[in-house]
Amino acid sequence: MIKRPRKWHGIIAVLSLITIFLSSSLTAKADAPFDTFSVNGFGRTIFTQPAYEPSEAMAQDINLVNEKGEKVFSPLSSPQDLFIDQNDEIYIADSGNNRIVHLNENGELVRVLLVPESPLKQPSGIFVATNGDIYVADTGNKRVIRLNKDGKLIKEYLRPESKYINKSFVYEPINMVVDRRGFVYVVSKGTFQGIVQFNPEGEFYGFYGTNVTEVSLMDKVRKLLYTEEQLKRQVRLLPNPIRNIDIDSNGYIYTVSRESSKQIKKLNIRGENQWKDFSFGKNINLNFLRKRATNPTEGEGSPAVELTDITVDQNGIVTVVDRASAVVAQFNQNGELLFYWGAPVNSGTPQMGVTISPAAIDTNSKNKIFILDQSQNLIQVLKPTEFGAAIQSAYILTQQGKYSDSEQYWSEISRQNALFSPAYEGLARAAFYREDFEGAQELYKLAGEEKGYSDSFWQLRLNWFQKNFPIFANSFLVLSVTTLVGVQVQRRRKSKRKKIAKKNSKLSQIKLIQQLKHAFYILKHPIDGFADIRFREMGGYVSALIILVLVISMVLVRIYFTSFTFQPVPIESISVNSILTVSSVVWVSWVICQYLIGSIRYGQARFKDIFVGSAYALFPVFLFGLPLALLSNVMTLNESSIYGFFNALMVIWSAALFFWMVQTLQNYSVGETIVNILLTLFSMIMLWVLVFIVLGLSSETIEFIFTLYQEVTM
Repeated sequence: MIKRPRKWHGIIAVLSLITIFLSSSLTAKADAPFDTFSVNGFGRTIFTQPAYEPSEAMAQDINLVNEKGEKVFSPLSSPQDLFIDQNDEIYIADSGNNRIVHLNENGELVRVLLVPESPLKQPSGIFVATNGDIYVADTGNKRVIRLNKDGKLIKEYLRPESKYINKSFVYEPINMVVDRRGFVYVVSKGTFQGIVQFNPEGEFYGFYGTNVTEVSLMDKVRKLLYTEEQLKRQVRLLPNPIRNIDIDSNGYIYTVSRESSKQIKKLNIRGENQWKDFSFGKNINLNFLRKRATNPTEGEGSPAVELTDITVDQNGIVTVVDRASAVVAQFNQNGELLFYWGAPVNSGTPQMGVTISPAAIDTNSKNKIFILDQSQNLIQVLKPTEFGAAIQSAYILTQQGKYSDSEQYWSEISRQNALFSPAYEGLARAAFYREDFEGAQELYKLAGEEKGYSDSFWQLRLNWFQKNFPIFANSFLVLSVTTLVGVQVQRRRKSKRKKIAKKNSKLSQIKLIQQLKHAFYILKHPIDGFADIRFREMGGYVSALIILVLVISMVLVRIYFTSFTFQPVPIESISVNSILTVSSVVWVSWVICQYLIGSIRYGQARFKDIFVGSAYALFPVFLFGLPLALLSNVMTLNESSIYGFFNALMVIWSAALFFWMVQTLQNYSVGETIVNILLTLFSMIMLWVLVFIVLGLSSETIEFIFTLYQEVTM
């Protein structure tokens, strides 16, 4: 039995406790005993108001009438599954009692299905078709049976016979769904081939929605290094079996599996996964919930995900439950996280709305969530809060394209929770629909949605170009005429340029300016340019430091002036100090380790050469930084390939300069240069590890001396 939260306030508390112990039905409203979270557009976990709250508990008081006409208490025993039909009536696969329990929408017993002509044995799954036919996964009898609405046996779906199925195939149905055509999709326990598909006549049709075998890095290494005989002795890698299944009104089939990434799949009629990039644990911080549990050690490490069931409501909202952490999570039709919630279970004190061992989940037409708790042998019912109902209404209107109607809901949601970024995305869509592209752009930025931001900017850019097209046309004409005139004028000014060139030649004789100009020469002639640093003193510490300052300045320029389209991160969340510190540590480590490795491996470069050459090799970052930042502000994601090309060119050019710098200054061959760079990178890692160890030991030593001083002076 679930007890209400205790309130120790005199007589009221005593009366409350008496009521709890005398009443066997818990239907009172309670505040949400769990925390609700979401993830904003920038991937940060945020608190939200509860989207659901406890409503009642069902199926804890099942009384049957025996042959004598007496009511006998007959509770659930290890229930495995529940299903809510189109009339909101509830069916429970009561596995421990070998029966199907049928309740009405209020949780009152309607009937118990035993199928006396062919008794059930450990039924694990239940599905009710739109015509009233009842499908039961009769696991103990290794079959799926089809009953009519009166509970009479119509058909059995036994182990499929096919030349494509070998004798080792295990057929133990644990759940199934039926589509509009009458095809039956059966999930069999431990079957790695996928879902067993039967046609309406009950004939085997094939396997559907098979999971892909997960191969780890070590498996790939073994395949490369092991002999064929050694590989035969290895345990065979097989796909993970499907754990549970559901189907929506559009015929999409949803499955849950115990995999490392794609735990939830949305399959079309061809068995193709529509949620290819989905990962349950990507944005759901299960560790946070585990640490709040009774045993804090359970929260350490990466918690395993054990999704037990999935349901899709009439609006396409997907809800899943994780048995390992008792967490419930909701996603929209595109697999984007809406909410997740859970609460630590305090041993011996079950609470309304908190499930201990969730076995199954389903929703009704009123968007209530029903969670079957296997350990407590009852159903926890959650109903949407005002906040949750507003979000569902807003999503429904948005999915239907009624952006103007959804705007009032999104506005209220953002007012209640300014951190809930989906609300800003909904408002942005409404603003975009009414062609307020500037407003949509700002709202998409708040939502962390770079694609919508880019689309809004594209519309603004198009409108601006159309408005100013005459100016562009006239300017082009004037520029063409000016260019022709300028060519003629330029010929007459050659004599004057000679005089100016003489003055510039005196200025260029300054050594520092020559060294800075040498950075441009290196871009065109890297091998000769780096050789000049070594033998002609075309670089110094001052010029190198100036270039480093210019590079750092350009990095800051890119951080602050790159468009949100290509840098969808809030500026305030960027730690400039951390970026500069890490960059400086990496660069200094490279210079030191490169010099030491070169000295060991008979390199000819001096420390000054490595210092100056490494600075000059970063010059493309300075050269491309400002143009890329400016370019990002006039481009959309449609032109991202252009932006990506120049960004990659900058990185590749700089990396090539580092390679040529090492090869030239150390006087290495290509192979020796590659080995030298790899050893330098390895030594950098070792240097960082050593520094961390020294710092850790130093802090402990200082703490020990301080503690010893305190004890002596007491």
